[in-house]
Amino acid sequence: MSDNQTLIRPAIPKDLDALLRLEQVCFTEDRLSRRSFVNLLKPGPHSCLVLEQAGELLGYVLMLYRTGTQLARLYSIAVHPQQQGKGFAKLLLESAENEAEERQCVYLRLEVKVTNQAALKLYEQRGYKHLNRIPQYYEDGEDAFRMEKRLVAKALKTMPPKPYYEQTTDFTCGPSSLMMALKTLKPDYEMSRAEELQIWREATTIFMTSGHGGCSPHGLALSAWRRGLKVHLYTNREGVPFVDGVRDEHKKAVIELVHNDFIRQIAETDIALSVKQLEAQDLMDILGQGLSVLALISTWRLNRNKAPHWVYVTAADEGFVYINDPDHNDQPHLSQTDFQQIPITRKMFMEMARFGQQKLRAILVLSSDEV
Repeated sequence: MSDNQTLIRPAIPKDLDALLRLEQVCFTEDRLSRRSFVNLLKPGPHSCLVLEQAGELLGYVLMLYRTGTQLARLYSIAVHPQQQGKGFAKLLLESAENEAEERQCVYLRLEVKVTNQAALKLYEQRGYKHLNRIPQYYEDGEDAFRMEKRLVAKALKTMPPKPYYEQTTDFTCGPSSLMMALKTLKPDYEMSRAEELQIWREATTIFMTSGHGGCSPHGLALSAWRRGLKVHLYTNREGVPFVDGVRDEHKKAVIELVHNDFIRQIAETDIALSVKQLEAQDLMDILGQGLSVLALISTWRLNRNKAPHWVYVTAADEGFVYINDPDHNDQPHLSQTDFQQIPITRKMFMEMARFGQQKLRAILVLSSDEV
């Protein structure tokens, strides 16, 4: 490499000290720690590219990839203050975008300070669109803009904003997903922790294989109906959900009793029940009618956890299904940006959308009187 040649390459462990020095001179707040850099230089759903000239590290860009999805996020980008204005940030950003495309990501998202005019100008020139403004996102209390660039032409160009609610317990994904759907269909509806827990009390199976019970498809159907929605529940099989793997006979009996009572209550409503295995095209057709969809998935492909999990399906197109995942759960370096309108290939989503030994598929289709 000649003295003036600029090289962008993957970071390696021996870059650690140089990265830390760069972090110190580039940022006064929200700095990455040594421990964070050590972890981010290890193999995982992330990457760090560095810009080097004459053997000196002058900048870096750090990318995060949500496992099981087609979503990338630019976590941090930095160029030494004495080297700014030379186009290095643009080179790093282009390299990050190329890497995300090679990984078949659909969107690249980022957060940026609302006062960082230079960065905003660069992102806008590169085709990033504003999604929303996040109050007090940074340590100093400053707001951030959340921005996004579409990397795949066949993906949705724009997605209408959808409500997002992050579950506050390990077992309230169902209520949180239902509240997002309710807020979409009824804009005056208030999402709150009290409501989250109330829906869980109404819809819980009480027990699971371990810990508190999650929410039954039939229990959630009743909760949605009680809140004024029209409800159609599709399952691919009859029988008691979530009873697979429950060895304790007492717990199993309780789950069965609760399920039978849900069925009894549903019989007194106009909730529609269908035993039918919906596929990706069915979801696309349903969403095209302005209806809201909750889906039961297995999170194995997202976080190697085999737990049942409810998500709010926000959109679908020819290539992808998009979901709001309420389970942020404080994963390192991830933010709500990584859990909203997540693109997942149709094939991958339909593999996720089944749970347990009996591969239960449960889809809750909701509408308001106005739809």
